[in-house]
Amino acid sequence: MKIFGQITDTNKEPMSLANITIITGDNANNMGTSSDLDGNFSFENSSIVPDSQFKISYVGYLPQFFKASELQGRKIRMAEDVEQLEEVIINVGTKPSSSSNTANSIKSSKQKFFQHLQDHKFVYAGLGGLAGILLIARAFKK
Repeated sequence: MKIFGQITDTNKEPMSLANITIITGDNANNMGTSSDLDGNFSFENSSIVPDSQFKISYVGYLPQFFKASELQGRKIRMAEDVEQLEEVIINVGTKPSSSSNTANSIKSSKQKFFQHLQDHKFVYAGLGGLAGILLIARAFKK
């Protein structure tokens, strides 16, 4: 059986690289496809039957579930997954005593930290402008 359709966002703009995955049967979570630049997808396999369940997902959007029989030329509009983060509390410690051991320990830690920054060159890898792509910072020795 063949499934096909188009995936759009809340503004009816095509969503490229959305995931379409079969979640039932022998091939559950092992078969699927992605939408193209225009949000279109097409997938055909002999193991797909009309009652096969599919999950449509995209980072930052709520997943949607459909039977194969419902994915025959359907336009699917994804809904954003808006989630409020929990409160972050920062506890502030007390000021260290003026003893020379504590002061020397803090000075040594600062020197090690700044030396570490000088010894490493930071390289940023990632693709901006595509939802679901994470920008990653890595440190490499000079």
